[in-house]
Amino acid sequence: MVPVKDLELQYPLALLLFLLIPVILYAKQRYQHTTAFSGIFLIRKGLQPGAVTRYGGDLLAAMFLALSVLAVANLQYSSYWQRTYLESKWIMIVQDMSGSMNRSGYGEGGLTLSDIAITGARSFAQMRDKDDLIGIIGFSSYAKLVCPPTFDKEILRKKLAMLGRESDSIVFRELAVGGATNASYAAWLALCVFFMLLPEENQLSFQEMNDLRYSLLGTTLRNVPIPDKLRKVAFGHGMAIVLFTDGRIEANKSDEDVQKGLPNFVNVVHLINRLGVRLYLISVSGEVNDEVESIFDDHGEGGRVGRIFYMPYRFDQDKIREVYTNINEMEKNRLLTRLSERKRDTRWMCTLGALCFLLLYCFSQVLPRFKTL
Repeated sequence: MVPVKDLELQYPLALLLFLLIPVILYAKQRYQHTTAFSGIFLIRKGLQPGAVTRYGGDLLAAMFLALSVLAVANLQYSSYWQRTYLESKWIMIVQDMSGSMNRSGYGEGGLTLSDIAITGARSFAQMRDKDDLIGIIGFSSYAKLVCPPTFDKEILRKKLAMLGRESDSIVFRELAVGGATNASYAAWLALCVFFMLLPEENQLSFQEMNDLRYSLLGTTLRNVPIPDKLRKVAFGHGMAIVLFTDGRIEANKSDEDVQKGLPNFVNVVHLINRLGVRLYLISVSGEVNDEVESIFDDHGEGGRVGRIFYMPYRFDQDKIREVYTNINEMEKNRLLTRLSERKRDTRWMCTLGALCFLLLYCFSQVLPRFKTL
C-alpha cells in the first residue's frame, strides 16, 4: 500500500473539471426527458423502464467523466526498488621517480627498480574493474599529476610508459633529476585530486585548501582538523592511494621543511585516516618513520589507514605483482545495493478505465436487452 505522503497530482487544477460532471449529467437528463421519455407518466407503471435503464447510463457516463478528469490530473505515486551494482573505486597510483629509482640489477636486460615498479603498476591497473577511476602521480623532489583519474586503460598504459627511462619523456627527465623523495607532497597531491572530484557543494575553495595544507605543516598533530565541507563525504567508500617509494618516509617537520611548505607526512597520513581513504605504502628500503608506522598499526578513529608492504632491496617482477595483487584483493569492488525511488503515473490506468466505461455506455444505448432491465 502506497503511503499518502507519496501521492502527488501532476496537474491539480484539472480537478476543477469535476464541477462540470453534474452539469453534463443534468443536461443529459433534460435531453432524455424531453425526447425519449416525454409523457411517460401516461404509460402504465409496469411498462416504464427499469432502474438499470433509467440510472445505469448516467452511472456509466459519470464514471467515464470522473476517470477522464483523473487521467488529465495524473495522480502519481512513488515506487521503490533495490538495484545492485558494482562499487566504483577512485585510486591514485603514486610513483617514486627520484634518481635512486634508476639503479639497475633487477633482472635480465639491465632492468632498473623503476622498470620493475612501473611493470607492477601497469599490471595493477589492468586488474582493476572497468568502472574504476585511476590516476597517476610521479614524484621526486616535488610531485606532478601525470594522469588525471580516468576509466581508459589505454591512456593509463601510455602515461605509465612516460615514466619509464626508455620513453625519455619530459616528465621522466624532470622528475628523474630530483634527488629527494617528497612522499608527503605526493600524498597531499593525491588527496587534492580526490577533493576536485567531489560534488561542487563539497569542493574546497582555494583559500580553504591552502588553509588545510598550512595546518599540516610543522608539529605532528593527533587530531588533524577537517573542514566542514568534507565531514559528510563518504571517502571510505572506494578511495585509495597506492604509494611506491625507495626513499625514507620521514615526518618532514623541521623548520626548513616548514619554510619550503612541505606538509608533515604524519599529519597527511592522519588526515587520510580520519577521512577514511585507504593508503598503501610499498617501501623498498624499509625505512619508515615510527610515527607513520604507529598510524598503520593503530585502530583509532577511521579504522586502519591501510598497509605498509616492506620490500627487500632486491626483488623481481613476480614479487611486485604479488604485492599489487594483494592490494587489488584488499580493494576489491563490493556488490552494493541502492534503494531507488521513481514517480509512477496513474494516467494510463485511468485512461483505460475511462475507455472501458465509455464502451459499456455505448453498448447500453444500442443493446435492446439493456432497455428491458
